Amino acid sequence: MICFYVEKDYPELHWLGEILNNDMSLIPSILMQHKLIVSIVLFSLYAPLVMADVPVLSVEFTETKAPVSVMQQQRAYTESSAIVTYADGRKVAYPLTYNVLYSSGDQIGDWKAGAIVNKNGTVLQTARIGETGATAQGPFHAHSPDANSLMQQGGNIFLLTHLEYDTEAPNADPGKSMLDMYGALPMVMNLASLKQDPRTGRLTAFNLQNVDMSGVEGLWTPCAGELTPWNTHIGGEEYEPDARVFENKPLTAMNLYRMTPGQLSPRGANPYRYGMITEVSVNSSGNTEVIKHYAMGRLSNELAHVMPDSRTAYKGDDGNDVVLTMFVADKPRDLTSGSLYAAKLQQTDATQGGQFGIQWIKLGHAANSEINALVAGGIKFSDIFEVASKADYRANSTAHAGFRPVYAYTGTGGSTALEYLKLRDGMEKAAAFLETRRFAAFLGATTEFTKMEGATSNKADKKLYLAMSYVQKGMLAGQNGERPQDDIRLAGDPKDLECGIVYQSNLQGDQLDTSGNPIRSQWVATDLQALLMGARKQAAQSAYGSYDKCDTDKMANPDNLKYSDAMRTLFIGEDSGNHLNNFLWAYNVDSKKATRIATNRAGAEWTGLQAVDNLNGFAYLMSNIQHPGAAADLRGYQRKIPDFDAFRIGIDQRGTVGYIGGLPAIKRLKEEVHNERDEDY
Repeated sequence: MICFYVEKDYPELHWLGEILNNDMSLIPSILMQHKLIVSIVLFSLYAPLVMADVPVLSVEFTETKAPVSVMQQQRAYTESSAIVTYADGRKVAYPLTYNVLYSSGDQIGDWKAGAIVNKNGTVLQTARIGETGATAQGPFHAHSPDANSLMQQGGNIFLLTHLEYDTEAPNADPGKSMLDMYGALPMVMNLASLKQDPRTGRLTAFNLQNVDMSGVEGLWTPCAGELTPWNTHIGGEEYEPDARVFENKPLTAMNLYRMTPGQLSPRGANPYRYGMITEVSVNSSGNTEVIKHYAMGRLSNELAHVMPDSRTAYKGDDGNDVVLTMFVADKPRDLTSGSLYAAKLQQTDATQGGQFGIQWIKLGHAANSEINALVAGGIKFSDIFEVASKADYRANSTAHAGFRPVYAYTGTGGSTALEYLKLRDGMEKAAAFLETRRFAAFLGATTEFTKMEGATSNKADKKLYLAMSYVQKGMLAGQNGERPQDDIRLAGDPKDLECGIVYQSNLQGDQLDTSGNPIRSQWVATDLQALLMGARKQAAQSAYGSYDKCDTDKMANPDNLKYSDAMRTLFIGEDSGNHLNNFLWAYNVDSKKATRIATNRAGAEWTGLQAVDNLNGFAYLMSNIQHPGAAADLRGYQRKIPDFDAFRIGIDQRGTVGYIGGLPAIKRLKEEVHNERDEDY
């Protein structure tokens, strides 16, 4: 059977689900009445089975139009088809469908999706919001699903999904307004057991559980992630807590998880436990094993993207004034030890998003066990760095020999501002892996990037793709302010650049770091240039996109990125405050054409992208609906949208885990093979 996801506002189409899911014998009786629709349904039902094993020459997509009506703006849908050209000359159109697996709060088996728990697995009922004195009333269920990893183990299919944060919750004091819950709670990963219809490819969730995080002291703001080449899941914890701030202040959210309210480290939560890359292994029975990779460095980790060599990983660092890092593992399929590098950019062109060369500064080499031992031993920020105020340094720089100016994002609870830091003796390794961004800036790496988010790669062409969601502040020429470096100086209209850029890098081997030592990878990014740019809204778009600041017919504020080698397509999910409805784009790297293939509910972000080219004869694009209709994400539209409160109420505000389906497995005519030369390393 095929699943047509129909939102609540289209009851006239419910007959379609009835035909497909309950009584196939009804098809002949309505064939004449609904000839076109039924023909599409039957085609989608049977074509994948016929064509799944035929090699593919190319895949392109038809366009989903931007929403115009209020009803459309409140829904998530696709109107697109995939046009697949096969090696035997046939060209077949496959209508796409958005399919819901579950929504936050749904009961799946013995568990409710998105339920937030403490270390004992007990659902949290109340939470104090920072130092405000306010208390939120639970039970809490996160409405912000993010990373997806669809995987098969021993014939069983699982989907691991991040729950990034809770959006809002009632105030425990009667009569008071809803409370913003961002960063106020520990977070979770859900593991769903799925079944796949062998005829249609339809996926259904029949069991759900939380991944046990007690062995790593809980999970902090899990953002994007991906499936590794060795079939495990890795994901990032973003907006890491500022260890300088939380040295003398309780980390409330994680104390809530650990059941140590009001406690400072070491009895309470230690900020150096969070901001890591987490790897989850799932066996055929659905049992999980979790490890945090301290050797990969501590950042506002959007995700770590692992290259085809199973050794080299690039990490998106979300926030303002952040850094691009590269990790090279000592051994393939083993991220427990390796070398960490930070990028130093050399700008060669300021126009059209800029062009840059990249040099790599080696921050250090470490194993998980080494850094974990430092954290377990109670290391604090003040053990790693001395800090001088700007006023003291400038009043007497001679007395502050060894102090260097650092301007970089410091994490949750801190503020991005000029710091004067001096590294304490023997603290190089601690700084490199626990204060990665500060140490990178201390050594001269580029820390001017803004909102560096998704990363993915094209192995056939050896390209890295990197999403810069917003290009602003220190990335602009003449806007450097107090930043002690000015590596990025982009020219152009700031209102265009604010709409974001997808960058690409060429990947090469036999590269040296800035100290002249070889980098043990054949997948080193050597340059950076704009691939796809957003732009301010055109005046001609008054008929639609009337609330948008960025061009409705162009990508804006890219976040999630996933590349399909089989489809030769880069999928781009928006997280835009400049589009009322965020879009999902398909960019063909051969035709250079970007096509809008889905539109989301107002205020919602497309998250959890994963391009699955072949799972038992079917292809899937995993894609979630995150924080739809959330007050914080629609606040900028409150004065623009007529009857705003009614508009928001009309949006299903539950986070939704799902996928775009309708495609057979995509098998390339020719598979590209690269010699990674791991034996040389």
